[in-house]
Order: sequence, then structure tokens, then C-alpha cells
Amino acid sequence: MIIRIPATGCLAALAAAQLVGCATPPVTQPEVEPPHTAQLVVDLEGRFAAASREKGARTAFLEFLAGDAVVLQPGPVWGRAAWEVADELAGTLDWAPDWAELAGDETLGFATGPWLLTPTEGARVEGRYLTVWRKGAGGWAVVFDGGFGRRAAETVKNPAPQARLGVARCEPGSRASPGELQLRDLALSGSVDTPHGARVSAQLGPAAVLFHPRAVEGHRDRAAQQAALDALAVTTQLWPMGSAVAASGDLGYTYGLSAPAADAKADASYAHIWCRVGGEWTLLLGLRTALPG
Repeated sequence: MIIRIPATGCLAALAAAQLVGCATPPVTQPEVEPPHTAQLVVDLEGRFAAASREKGARTAFLEFLAGDAVVLQPGPVWGRAAWEVADELAGTLDWAPDWAELAGDETLGFATGPWLLTPTEGARVEGRYLTVWRKGAGGWAVVFDGGFGRRAAETVKNPAPQARLGVARCEPGSRASPGELQLRDLALSGSVDTPHGARVSAQLGPAAVLFHPRAVEGHRDRAAQQAALDALAVTTQLWPMGSAVAASGDLGYTYGLSAPAADAKADASYAHIWCRVGGEWTLLLGLRTALPG
């Protein structure tokens, strides 16, 4: 924040007993840095994607990932370690957000949108991604990245959608611990009496979107969301592995593994974006990524 202290020109005169008046110049209004909007996250995504196009995906991820970043490949792994040992992609990976949100304290935000891999040889692949950004002492960096893909249609174009910004209208509140959101994930695990889909539906906020493979476009209306949830086992379990919450108490994320039953092997990884609305945490975004086998 930049504030200018106006000079009155009267300090010496005020010290004099004989002073009967002093003409004070107009007060200069403080210059306050404007609040950031979710466009900040879109701009970060633009720089990240440009680095991928120009330098290669591996180089770009190693440039923008935080030291403790987690990525889904397709299960949760340490991001930098995964990309350090990866070969550079033989082709071009490009993406652009179609939705972005920024927390009230301007230190946590996310973006999601379509991605497109155009390999040097072979068919193109398109998909959906979710990236969470965090502002630390060294600036902004990616702290989480996940998504899924499918073979691209012949007519698919490079991603260039118009991003929706701040449509969730998350409300600041008392700061929650990351563990609180993980407990909310656990509470979404289903049973025969209360199916997983019913538990998730009850937590969906007004702007919620679900991204389940292969729906790159997402399930945006309640009928489509319910159909996507009904396709999962009623006893679907969520096993959270990590989370973070903005200090402003309005936005947070979780990620982990999912299994069709408590005694079954994990068959997917997941990520959730949580948003406070009406004083309560609601599920703003759900992403699932199938595990091999």
C-alpha cells in the first residue's frame, strides 16, 4: 500500500503564539493499490501456458511448481519430483482457463479449463485441468495440479475460452483449519443407507461444477450432476491426503484417493474446491481422475 503524507506548510506557524490563522493546502488522498480480482489467476495461467508452448511442458512445470506442490499423475505425488524424472513431452501442451476464483486475502486461487496435447506423432488428446495457486514469500506458484484426458475430436481447437471470474462469491469468515475440510471430505463417504451421491448433492453450492471423466465440459446443472454421482458406487469412500484454506476463511481445497467401498482398493483420485456461502462451507468444484487398473 502506498500512502502520501500531505505537507500542511503550517507547522512552524502553529508553534507561534501570535498565529491566528493558517491556509492549509488541499489534502492529497492516499493512493491505495486496487484489490486484485480473479483476473490475476488468469494472468498467471497465461504465463504458465506460454512457458509450456515456448519451452516445453516439463520446463514450464519445474518453473512454476512450488517446492511442496502435489500433482495427480494420476494419483497424488510430489510435483517437482515427478517432473524432474519425466522426459520432455514430444509435442505441445497448451491450456487456458474457463473459470477462476481468488480468495479474499489474495493468497490462494484456482483456475480450471480445457487442455490440449498435440504430439509430434499420433492423435491429439484433450482434457480438463485444475490448478491451485498460492502466494508465498517468493511470489505466486502452483501448489496443486490435476486433471484427466480423452482422445480429442478431429475438430478440436486450441483452448481459448472466455474465463468466468469470481462467480462463486465466496464469503470471508473465521479461518478454518485444513483438517476441517478433510473431515468434510470424509463425511462424503457413502453407505448403503446414505449413498455417496446423496451426501455430495447436499453439499453442492449454487455455482458448483463436477468434472468426472470423460466429461471435459463438466456437469453444471443439477440433473447432470446427480446422474454423474449416481454412476458411482453408493458406498464410494473418500480418503483425504492434503488440504489448505485461505486465511480469509472463504476458499480452500482438498485432495486424496477414492475407493468404491471401505474394503476396496482405490480406483480414483479426487480434488475438491470448498467455498463459504451463507456462513457454511459448500462444495464448489469436484474433480475425479481414474487410476489405472
